Amino acid sequence: MEIILFFVLFGLMLFLQRWLQQHIQGLTYAVTGNPGCAVRALFLVLLPGVVLHEFSHWLVANLVGVRTGRVSIGLGKMRGKHFSLGSVTVEKSDPLRESLIGVAPFIFGILAVWALMGLGFGLWSPQSVSQVLETLGAVIRDPLTWVALYFVFAVSTSMIPSESDREPWGVIIAIFAGIGLLALVLGWSPNITPELLQWGQQVLSTLIFVFGIIVVVNGTLAILIFLFEWGFGTVTSRRVRY
Repeated sequence: MEIILFFVLFGLMLFLQRWLQQHIQGLTYAVTGNPGCAVRALFLVLLPGVVLHEFSHWLVANLVGVRTGRVSIGLGKMRGKHFSLGSVTVEKSDPLRESLIGVAPFIFGILAVWALMGLGFGLWSPQSVSQVLETLGAVIRDPLTWVALYFVFAVSTSMIPSESDREPWGVIIAIFAGIGLLALVLGWSPNITPELLQWGQQVLSTLIFVFGIIVVVNGTLAILIFLFEWGFGTVTSRRVRY
């Protein structure tokens, strides 16, 4: 059951990231009529997440011995509908190290959200949904609570690896899948100890908690944006087609 919940939350998280990025731009464009302003608005609201995204690329590249060049935070050149909010120049290396560099923003994003909930609210490993609701409900009027939730939104909406980050993953997945298949054909079977199984369950539970927080925060924001878009479009007849 937990593994199904994990994949459901993961899928919702990916969907909400794309939806929010599109509709933040769309709402700003509908209000201002300025496409450049819409792109800048997206950059500004996601700035903390963009900084963490590019920093994680830079840090992991240096940790695995891949040279880095210019680090850029800001709007890059637009190519059609595509534009960048930041970039790090990284030299070409092997698929394994390129994959580690590419997945870094996702791992750092998860750790950042987990740390925000742990340090800010003491929710390192909550035992139930009611515990999370009671803890957040007790401090919901504190302005810093809203600052923390904003950072959850900004980080989570920026942490999904871009298309260029995912380029080397196909090679790595094929290699590991081939090695695993060959090992099974040769009769090898993994020896999973109770300690390892318990650790895996703890990691899965933590990921479900982090993904759940992200989905609730971003899902609530998506509903508010949808309602505002609908109301604004009804009053002004200015709507954006996505």
